[in-house]
Amino acid sequence: MSSRMPFPTWLILRVGERDGWRCHVDGLGYVPGDPWEIDHDVPVARGGTNRVSNLKLCHRTCNRDKAAA
Repeated sequence: MSSRMPFPTWLILRVGERDGWRCHVDGLGYVPGDPWEIDHDVPVARGGTNRVSNLKLCHRTCNRDKAAA
């Protein structure tokens, strides 16, 4: 279980609008039953930040599949 706080709604909306509501991984828009998640371009563990410029929009399944690879 992650100890990180969830991203606030305003931040998800800002990143989503910037990214055109397209998943960074598969390029698709909204997929029913697959909620949006915010991913880091440069992971926090590698010195990345939570600044909007380091965040990208992903479907939950794309984000989890990417992390498992």
